Amino acid sequence: MSQTANDLDTQTIFNLIGQHADLTVIFHTVSEWLEARIPDSMVSIMLYSETEQTLNLISGTKHFSNRYKEAISNLKIGPNVGACGAAAFHRKQVICENLVLDKNWEAFIPVIQEENLNACWSTPIINAQGKLYGTFGTYYRSPKCPTNTHIKLIRHAASLVALSMDLHAERQQRLALNDKYRSFFTYHPDTIFEHDLNGIIIDNNPASKELTKFDLEQSKGLHYSQLTCPEYLAITQSAFQQAVQGEGQHLEIQAVNSLGQNYWVDLTYLPIKQAQQVVGIFSIARDITNRRESEELLHLLKRSVDANPHGIILTGASGDQAIEYINPAFESLTGYKKEEIMGQNCRFLQGADTDPETLNKIRDAIRHQQEIQVTIKNYRKDGSWFWNQLVLAPVFDEQQRCKHFIGIQQDITQQRANIEYIAHQQTHDSLTGLMNHHAFEKALEQAFCIQHDRAQSLIIMYVDLDDFQPLNQSLGHVVGDELLIAVANRLRHLISEDDLVAHFSGDEFAILLNKYADLKQVILIAEKILKGLSVPFDIQGHKVHISASIGIADDDPQVEKPKQLLHHAIHAMSEAKKEGGNTWHWYAFNTTLTPKIDYVLMRHELMIALEEKQFKLVYQPVIDADSGQLKSVEALIRWQHPQRGLISPADFIPFAERTGQIIVIGQWVLQQACQDIVEWNKKHAATLSVAVNLSPLQFRRTGFLHDLQKTLADTQLPPELLKIEVTETMLIAGADRSSEILNAVRDLGVKVSVDDFGTGYSSLSYLRTLPIDEIKLDRSFIEHLPENEKDGAIVAAIIVMAHKLGLQVVAEGIETQAQAQFLRKYQCDYFQGYYFARPASLAELKLSYEQVEIL
Repeated sequence: MSQTANDLDTQTIFNLIGQHADLTVIFHTVSEWLEARIPDSMVSIMLYSETEQTLNLISGTKHFSNRYKEAISNLKIGPNVGACGAAAFHRKQVICENLVLDKNWEAFIPVIQEENLNACWSTPIINAQGKLYGTFGTYYRSPKCPTNTHIKLIRHAASLVALSMDLHAERQQRLALNDKYRSFFTYHPDTIFEHDLNGIIIDNNPASKELTKFDLEQSKGLHYSQLTCPEYLAITQSAFQQAVQGEGQHLEIQAVNSLGQNYWVDLTYLPIKQAQQVVGIFSIARDITNRRESEELLHLLKRSVDANPHGIILTGASGDQAIEYINPAFESLTGYKKEEIMGQNCRFLQGADTDPETLNKIRDAIRHQQEIQVTIKNYRKDGSWFWNQLVLAPVFDEQQRCKHFIGIQQDITQQRANIEYIAHQQTHDSLTGLMNHHAFEKALEQAFCIQHDRAQSLIIMYVDLDDFQPLNQSLGHVVGDELLIAVANRLRHLISEDDLVAHFSGDEFAILLNKYADLKQVILIAEKILKGLSVPFDIQGHKVHISASIGIADDDPQVEKPKQLLHHAIHAMSEAKKEGGNTWHWYAFNTTLTPKIDYVLMRHELMIALEEKQFKLVYQPVIDADSGQLKSVEALIRWQHPQRGLISPADFIPFAERTGQIIVIGQWVLQQACQDIVEWNKKHAATLSVAVNLSPLQFRRTGFLHDLQKTLADTQLPPELLKIEVTETMLIAGADRSSEILNAVRDLGVKVSVDDFGTGYSSLSYLRTLPIDEIKLDRSFIEHLPENEKDGAIVAAIIVMAHKLGLQVVAEGIETQAQAQFLRKYQCDYFQGYYFARPASLAELKLSYEQVEIL
């Protein structure tokens, strides 16, 4: 026995156990300790597998041969399986003083004889809770009987091993628990902070960096209040104190990260308890900003839908498309209550006269899960009908499956009537109900384009009543107006339904005949009109006799534009007047043609004008209707000819358009206007904008957008200070291409204005579709304000409609204070006209003009 073994005592073993030494070291030390106290003993320790019900040698292997160790490997416990197998089985100490004679060893006689083993005492290693860890055995080379002291030593050694294994198991459990905790803490996707009882962060997991934008070490030492938005600090403090008292808390607050950005968190406070005492607080925070925003958006959408003035319904997509939701406006629109509607199909709104074709379109849209917009006649609960503008659209889920349909319904009965009325007023004369001159000229343009190259001729008759003014003054304007109405009605009956008749102004009428190949028929119609108008009119008891002068013009090859045809008819009417009236005159028969323009000379002079800078720009102010402040200017071209003096644009622009020179002239105007405004703005520290008129050729030219971009770049004019003015005719001709160009222009930041608004034939149809910013009311609507009530009604309606569509309105041609007052009363945005200023140089501009007061 070595001196080291003699010096061993249990204190050393306890120290090893307390220091969490490896179990094999403890087992070895206990074995040496016991071997030092029992002479000739060979101590072994076998560990028990509860699942396998086996024992395996773990300590003392040095005493045995490989053959013996193999023999007892995976030793199944049992009543007669050696000393250790029996001790484990019976859970009590087994003493085998002579192995050869002991029945427990009968199966092992050969191996123990070979190993020279003659005695074995085995004690089960069992803890206080009765858990079997293994066996503690002492072998001897000769038969031997233990003394009481030996038995006590063995049992003490077994208890030390049991204690070490208990503590090892407990430590492993703690380590496992700690590993689980650390894994939970480290890998949890939510932010976890550990706070002391004062709220200071003492530990944090990696997820906190993403949430707070603080580095992990920067977060430590911060107080939770430093991460909380001030308005949520009170409830956060209260929740933290409740957690300190041992009560878990859950709340939603706004927090702030290291970048100063606010975000929403779902926050949970959990008390950390040791020995039933709260020693710290865990806080678990999850970013719910997106969820809160979604919830707020949903709440907002719900409030918006509920508050929407249009009727809104939501139906299922399957079965009979039962209604699942309606908003209050739908109840108001239809007169039905929610409880009467839920679960029904929308068919209950239909009537016997609801258009079947529209219903088929709706069914097709539902079947193909497509959006559709229709106008359908529906009925309210009280039986009254209304025009319902219905937008029906499918609602898809995340897997693009159609789950619902949403329907937006609007009563447009009055709107439809208003649009029809305004459209009629725009194209018809308010006195006679006939087509007005704007609509007539538009119809003439369209007919001219269709028939100019065909065999059938276009015929214009211009009818002027003879000596109407003296008659009007004699009988009075009321009788005069009734006479004009009677003349209009008679003209309607004197011409075919396929032909057009229009009231131009005063006592002048125009007729368009477009289906007559035989010109002799036209003369018969003219004679018929003269004869029909000669029949007396009965006006308020007065027998009124009138006659008329008729000018006739046909579309011959020398006519290049439809307006020329109209001018020829007017000229022919003047010739008929000169012949004494009550007759007709045909322009084509005996009228001397206007001298031909010297095209070569005119083209040359225009080129010289550009090269020698004979063109100049004048600017007419556009005034803010409310403040009287200068808002913008319109650039207008003038030609200062060295010999002929100032030439009006009306005299050279049409020619320049025919020759294509308008493109070069138009580009010069655009470049010069932008350059002038940049210089003026620098001088006056202002942001004045400028409007430039475009010709159709310039607008549709392939390089127009490139030229526009280059002009802005060269002049450095901010795009928002440039406005291009286009006419209705330009937009209607090739509307798809026009829309494409305008979208590109607005993408540059340049604004778009429609000039001469109201003179076209389809103003309202394009107003809601084309990308524009502003409309300019044509002066023909302004000149009779405020006396002409119908003109006033049209103007007021157009202003309201434009504002509803997000468009601004400019009134041009204002010449009186009364006109300005009327327009300001109806909230027209901007004014332009001689009443404020005539076109002049930029040097003459004023920043402020006389503000119009509403009387």
